[in-house]
Amino acid sequence: MRKLTGVLSAFALAVTLSACGNEADSGDAGTNNGGGGSEQAATNLAALAKSISDSTADTNTAHMVIDVDAGGQKVTGEGDIELGSADPKMTMTMSTPDGDMEMVFVDGVLYIKTPEELEPGKPWLKIDSQGNDPMSKALAGMTDQMREQADPRATLEQFKNSGTVTSQKEEELNGEQTTHYTIKVDAKKLAAEQSDPAAKSALEQAGVKEFPVELWVNEDDLPVQVQVKMPVKDPASGATTQTSAKVTYSKWGEPVEIAAPSADQIGKMPGS
Repeated sequence: MRKLTGVLSAFALAVTLSACGNEADSGDAGTNNGGGGSEQAATNLAALAKSISDSTADTNTAHMVIDVDAGGQKVTGEGDIELGSADPKMTMTMSTPDGDMEMVFVDGVLYIKTPEELEPGKPWLKIDSQGNDPMSKALAGMTDQMREQADPRATLEQFKNSGTVTSQKEEELNGEQTTHYTIKVDAKKLAAEQSDPAAKSALEQAGVKEFPVELWVNEDDLPVQVQVKMPVKDPASGATTQTSAKVTYSKWGEPVEIAAPSADQIGKMPGS
């Protein structure tokens, strides 16, 4: 369970920081060399929220690639996301120090395909924030946070006071013309907005006042890449380690298939 929690923490960090990047760029911007909705949105929070909402109303699916390094613990992943509902949908295949895992997030429920079958023929674990089993109870806060952070529009209000755009410029990234925002995030303000006690505590104990976020947005006001680097304090040793997370988005608007595994594929943790 400890290893599984660690993997989920790394994934939640990537999702949280990517969403945070979209919120943080809504801070007070200086000048903007871009055009279209991005130029207007970067100077005004309300305009940014409307720009993102309008852009993802129809173009609400994307491919995601994550790359997280938390103090030497590396997690990479690739999958799809679908926005537009109360509970965003997500699927991800991840490579972790403990082996490859698959995740599906549907209807507010997280499903994890573990490296080893929990029961014969049942490789999937179900984690429901409303469930009564020990695993669901232990990870309820994390799954709730993942649901909240998966949709950049839903977290815009939560992070609106935490970031300030310090610079922006036009760049080509992954074959697209983008506006590259450099953002300064206030760790204390960000911590105050967290609903998950673990995430709040991690930010409060990080020992840093602020950290940078790099955000690239394309000409359609859709995120292309978010990159974050910040120190995190290890509660066990007290040592501070560098954590980095990069999320790359592509294939906006292309069809995706995201569905929960069948009930006969879901097993239980030993002892539960």
